[in-house]
Amino acid sequence: MNLSTVNLNLLVALDALLAERHVTRAAARVGVTQSAMSNALRQLRALFGDPLFVRGRRGVTPTPRALALAEPVRRGLATLAEAFAEPRFDPASAERTVVLAASDYVELVLLPPLLARLARDAPGVRLEVRPWGLHEVPDTLARGEVDLVLGYFDRVPPRHGRTRLFEERFVCIARRGHPRIRARLTTKAWVETPHVVVSERDDGPTGVDRALAARGLRRTIGVRVSHFLLVPALVARTDLVAALSRRVAEPFAASFGLRIYPPPIDLPVAKVGMVWHERLEADPGHTWLRGVIADVAAGV
Repeated sequence: MNLSTVNLNLLVALDALLAERHVTRAAARVGVTQSAMSNALRQLRALFGDPLFVRGRRGVTPTPRALALAEPVRRGLATLAEAFAEPRFDPASAERTVVLAASDYVELVLLPPLLARLARDAPGVRLEVRPWGLHEVPDTLARGEVDLVLGYFDRVPPRHGRTRLFEERFVCIARRGHPRIRARLTTKAWVETPHVVVSERDDGPTGVDRALAARGLRRTIGVRVSHFLLVPALVARTDLVAALSRRVAEPFAASFGLRIYPPPIDLPVAKVGMVWHERLEADPGHTWLRGVIADVAAGV
C-alpha cells in the first residue's frame, strides 16, 4: 500500500469505530456527521478489501481484519499525536549535553554559579565548553557544532539571536613594588610601560587602543597572549602592566601581589552577551538554559 495515497483521517475514523462499535457514536467521538462516518467506513472497506464491520442489533461488530488493525492503528495515531504535541522540557529529568563556546574569562565568571544552578535544578544537563576568544560569532553555531556562544561580539550575523548578559569595566594592574608605578597610575607611565594584551590574533586595535588613539596616545605592547587568566601571573612576575576585566583582576590581586588602579583615561565598557542560531530559538531546553544563564549573569 502506498501511504502517500492514504487519507490519514480514515484511520481516525477506524479507531473511533473500533472504540465505539457504533457509527453514530463514532461520528460524535471525532466530531463529524453520521453520513460522513458512513462514507469513511465505505472508503476503509475499499482500502483494506474487507467489510471491517458488520451490522448487529446494537451497532456494528468488527471483523477479524478490523480487530487485527486495532492495535497498530492505535499506536500509530498515538505516535502522530505525540509528534504534533507542543514540545516540553523538564529540567529535573532531562538528559542532555549542551556545547558552549566561551573565553576563559567568561568561564571564570559564569561557569561556577551556572554549574551550581544546573546541579541543583537540572542534574542531567551537562556542559561541554570549547575555547573561543574572538570578538565575533563562530561559524560552528550555524553548522550545529556549538549550541551557544558567550562573550564579546562586535557584530552578530543574520539568522542568529542574541541577549546581553552583563557589562564589564576595565581596571589596570601592576605588581606591587613596580619601579615606575607607585600609589597613583599616571597616563604617561601607563602608556610607556609595556602591556600584556589579550588577543587571539593581531587583526586591528582593541577597544583600549581605540580609546588611546582618540586622545592621540598609543601604548607599548610587551606581549600578546590568548588567555585572560594568564595575565595576572605575567604581570606579577614582570614589570608589564595590563588593562584587565575587573572580574578577573580582583580575585587574583591578593594571591599574586597585584595592585589595582582605575584607568588613567576613560575606557569603553565591555558588553558580554550570548548568541545562538535561529534553529534553536524555539527549542524548549535551549530556551530554558538561556533563561538560566541570563539569571545567573544578573548576579555576577
